Amino acid sequence: MTTELKLSISRFLTRSSYTLLMLTLAVHLWLQSAPWIIYVISLLPLALFIPGMLADKLRTLIWMGFVVLLYFYNGVQNLSVAEPATLDIVELVLSVVLFCAAMVYARIRQVNNL
Repeated sequence: MTTELKLSISRFLTRSSYTLLMLTLAVHLWLQSAPWIIYVISLLPLALFIPGMLADKLRTLIWMGFVVLLYFYNGVQNLSVAEPATLDIVELVLSVVLFCAAMVYARIRQVNNL
């Protein structure tokens, strides 16, 4: 597998899982009839990375890894209840995929000075 193919796959996984995670969080909050301030608190930390992701900045990917761990923790905490919602499982899976894909993408770019 070539480096370019690894980069394109990891970039696609990073962007798609990021978008799906934002969408899942918004739908989950909408189904819970959350007030607008909860939307801001839940989505703003991820939304701050949109300009850096569009500009394809390496530092943004690295910092996003730290923030995604908070969403992973939230997903694990939500799964510890008696009957977790399906969107909680989706949130957990997407946060794991986003973290792994972003870190692989960042590492490949670091190693190859891209």
